[in-house]
Amino acid sequence: MKHSVFLKATIVATVLIANTVPLFASEAANETMTKSKPTVGEKLDDAAITTKVKMALLLHNSTSAIRTEVTTTNGVVAISGTAQNSAEKDLVTKLVEDVQGVQSVHNEMKIAKSDAPTVGEKLDDSAVTAKVKMALVLHRSTGALRTSVTTNGGVVTVSGKARNDAEKELVNKVVEDIDGVKRVVNTMTIEK
Repeated sequence: MKHSVFLKATIVATVLIANTVPLFASEAANETMTKSKPTVGEKLDDAAITTKVKMALLLHNSTSAIRTEVTTTNGVVAISGTAQNSAEKDLVTKLVEDVQGVQSVHNEMKIAKSDAPTVGEKLDDSAVTAKVKMALVLHRSTGALRTSVTTNGGVVTVSGKARNDAEKELVNKVVEDIDGVKRVVNTMTIEK
């Protein structure tokens, strides 16, 4: 526990130094400042906002400060990088909006592409499978005991033995009517 607090404090200090030191160096090198350029105070304000935003992202368990780029100009925070899903992207926006000094947020994060199903998708598929099995058990004209059901991404695959073509078609209709089913693949064979 002490190591993680120390690590977070070290990261905070590093982010703070990395965001403020270049401001002073650039001002010293650039003595001829015009009205169109931001003042040192404005740069410090933006650097402080950027640091606060990075800290908020770092300290929240459901966001990644490492995968997120943050820039601030006149209180407008631009965010880029990669979010694991749309929920994380929305959460990042909400967290940044709550940081003191932020005028507005432009979240340009991309959603990571993943072939692996999320926990939610696995639960959804399990729930759909359970609903399909229950519907087949409760319907008097379908043989649920002779039927196998799997679901992947909302696509339900039904296999097993049907007494006739009518039962096979009935299984299709029963399954298609269940909430969460996107498509039915019926590989049932007809008993002879």
